[in-house]
Amino acid sequence: MNKKIIITILLALVAMTGQAQEIGKAEATATDYIKLLNKQGYHVFALDLSKLNKDKYLMSPVIQVWSKGKMEQNLLENFGIAYTNSAPKVTIGFMPKTDSLFICNFQFDDVCGFTLNLPMPSVKNEDNGSECIYYVCRPFTVQSEWKENEVIPVAAYSSSWYDPEIKACRNCDDLEFDQDFLKSATFNYSPCIYVFGITIKKM
Repeated sequence: MNKKIIITILLALVAMTGQAQEIGKAEATATDYIKLLNKQGYHVFALDLSKLNKDKYLMSPVIQVWSKGKMEQNLLENFGIAYTNSAPKVTIGFMPKTDSLFICNFQFDDVCGFTLNLPMPSVKNEDNGSECIYYVCRPFTVQSEWKENEVIPVAAYSSSWYDPEIKACRNCDDLEFDQDFLKSATFNYSPCIYVFGITIKKM
């Protein structure tokens, strides 16, 4: 290989290396904004109902309160209102209100929906006696098959828990919960978990 060819190859490699080091301006996407909103406590989850015959089913909202693997309360047990599947999608959203209160919003179509304020009890850090309010929102995997009047969980909103091994409060777990959610760290250790979902039945 002669000297001229070697120089040409080296120049090409230098040019390629230079291109690899270049950066440019990029526009923020909707995903970037969603991540930012999530960090501020804003979350929205949705169920696709487009494959159900329109206006043939009734949906009831569900909010359960769990503590360390046990369901303590069904907040909407006597709600008494069901919504038709007139829209192809149901959304459940969350937003912060105060340091110890958040807002939950169920939206069944453009008109029908409701909002509820829910408390976020603190967790005591047994190492230093301080109070910790740190909640994490995680979705459930949605199964395509469902049974009438059986809860379809959509999202869990859970507090941290004190971990004596690290002497701190934490909330670390999988990114989403599946059918074995009761085996998760969250449902085993968190003292306050809200589970949000719906039930469906034929009209």
